[in-house]
Amino acid sequence: MLAAIILGVLGLAGVVGALTAKLPARFDPLLIVVAAAVPLALIALALLVKYREWMPAVILIAAAFIPISLPTGTGSRLVDSFLVTLLFAVLWILRMITIERRFSLVRHWLNVPLLIFMVLTLWSIGWSTLFRDPLVFVSASFVIVQVASGVTNIMLGAALLMVNNFIHNIRMLKVLAGIMLAAGAFGLLFRFELVRTPISLVNAEGLFTMWIIALCTALVMYLGHWKWYWRVLVGAMGGLYVYWGFILHMSWLAGWLPGLAALSILIWQHSRKAVFAVLLAAAIFAALNYSEFEKAFAAENEESGHTRMAAWAQNWRITQDHLLFGTGPAGYAAYYMSYFPTDAMATHSNYIDILAQNGLVGFVPIVIFFFGLAWTGWRLTRRLKGRGDFLEALANAAFAGTIACIVAMAFGDWLFPFAYTQTIAGFDYSVYSWIFMGTILVIERLTQSEPGAVAHA
Repeated sequence: MLAAIILGVLGLAGVVGALTAKLPARFDPLLIVVAAAVPLALIALALLVKYREWMPAVILIAAAFIPISLPTGTGSRLVDSFLVTLLFAVLWILRMITIERRFSLVRHWLNVPLLIFMVLTLWSIGWSTLFRDPLVFVSASFVIVQVASGVTNIMLGAALLMVNNFIHNIRMLKVLAGIMLAAGAFGLLFRFELVRTPISLVNAEGLFTMWIIALCTALVMYLGHWKWYWRVLVGAMGGLYVYWGFILHMSWLAGWLPGLAALSILIWQHSRKAVFAVLLAAAIFAALNYSEFEKAFAAENEESGHTRMAAWAQNWRITQDHLLFGTGPAGYAAYYMSYFPTDAMATHSNYIDILAQNGLVGFVPIVIFFFGLAWTGWRLTRRLKGRGDFLEALANAAFAGTIACIVAMAFGDWLFPFAYTQTIAGFDYSVYSWIFMGTILVIERLTQSEPGAVAHA
């Protein structure tokens, strides 16, 4: 009943949003969506407050399937998944204040660095405003951009916390995996242009391809009891995404490297012998296509390699004077436009962005969080090794995906979307990573009472 209502509300909103996306300006599609969805939405929201384990699934559905967003008065829009996450976070906080009367989280040491980063993100907004260089000009809309960017980064962390605090059974983990696989299946229709619509009905941007590859590969590798036809279908879907990223879009390093990193980790985790076979096959393939690889890497290096190094050097000219607390979310963009407006370049690196925006006090805790999560995931996969069930498969997919995210953060802003490149609308595909990284903590908790858990704790 609950699932049907939730899916009905989101599906209705998605269909109406898609159908009204091309209406003339005199029609406001948002009013149509609200009028159509409000009655069911109120019922669904009341049920979600009681059945909170469905909240992460709703966020994932909204991010993947529903192309609805609100204007902000700037060049970016507030996407539905962000608004849903913000609403759920507010309801969660209100529940702790009014009902539980205490601030309570499922205990885990990784809560500490993540919460510190979230609090310092808010702090950096105020600090950067009070101590902004007097020669830096900011427009009235910049305040909106900075606050929205900061709240976006906070809500991504909140999405992970919701996964860990709201999900307490394997069924909901299977629901999350099922939603993502369904999105992957629909995504193939658009990736290979088998279906053409005015707007894409699946958000397949950012690290979407990497997570599909990780999930498909892990399920095929570890679910020993699966029927052969499911193994073939899911394996084929993962293979098609590898083909799309690594063969058809070889020149886009940021597009295929995260997926390749996740795939490599999964193969290494599953079989050391298989690694050498894969390396041999890759070497033969590379030798046969050497000229294509050479052209692709040369183009990537010319287009992005030198540009990124120049952008990082330029960013340091600003960051070195704001090293402690940073320039605030999206803050260095204002400095760019004031000091070198004709030579402003985005960093395209989450690590550089976080250091520039949050300073060292924000950079250190988030780096601790990511590497701590990777360490937790690795220990979890070691402990679950040999089970051959869904939890082992998802744990390995989430661990491999986390490592790929850590790699991708070096040359992209897909974990924390930068306001002037991905825009805050990038929340839609950034939240994929945070939801599935959060499953590491859920699986660790669900299996902590099993034999061997204490020894690995």
